[in-house]
Amino acid sequence: MEKSEIQKFYEIAVNTAKLAGERLKTISERRVNTDAGNDVKLQEDVESEMFIRQQLEATGIPVIGEEKGGAVELVNSDSLYWVVDPIDGTYNYLRGIPGVCVSVGLMRGWEPVAGAIYDFTRNELYGGGKGLPLTLNGVEVKPNWSQDIKQAVLMTGFPSATDYSDENLARFVMSAQKFKKVRMCGSACCAIAWVAVGRADCYCEDRLYLWDVAAGMSLMESAGGVYKAIPLGIKDKPLCISIRAGAKEEYFVG
Repeated sequence: MEKSEIQKFYEIAVNTAKLAGERLKTISERRVNTDAGNDVKLQEDVESEMFIRQQLEATGIPVIGEEKGGAVELVNSDSLYWVVDPIDGTYNYLRGIPGVCVSVGLMRGWEPVAGAIYDFTRNELYGGGKGLPLTLNGVEVKPNWSQDIKQAVLMTGFPSATDYSDENLARFVMSAQKFKKVRMCGSACCAIAWVAVGRADCYCEDRLYLWDVAAGMSLMESAGGVYKAIPLGIKDKPLCISIRAGAKEEYFVG
């Protein structure tokens, strides 16, 4: 794909994420649709995705979203498709905790093309794409990652489907203790964006979905980092993945 075409899609992703985030800022009510186990879904998630889909409709490119789904077989094709998370950090949004994002990514198969993440609680708009610079609020950013794991920061999280068994938690602790610090922010989009710009050095999390990290992988591509979205092969959940992204592969845990 020509760089000019990637730039065009980058601009669409950035503009769409910004518009959707600014819209969410104006909403004061939080309407809970479901609140089961460790997960919560808001009506605002649904309406935000509908808004994003309307913005992307003119591109003629199919959309896969967290709320309304889409043609999941596209991940195994050579076709372009959008992957959107209308509100990442929904529980943060519900409780008024900073770190809530809109994520808009363009992919071809399992490869990122361009994407944008807008943390509208901090007015931070991240963008990137193949052959393009990493940007934060339109300014190019080059990460200064730690080259020593003993000084590195690991971003991670416990999504709603986390295995909390003693064995799994012990394995996590054994891996995490190699790092200087471990941080959780409640948003996969925030976590991978922070690694891309160099606030942290590695992001590892299991049992996420592609919409959680599609745009973030474009950020990592622009940042010059390494990343892997690993399909977990769960029946009826083809987009359920583990993500590994960071300064270097030696930092990956799990």
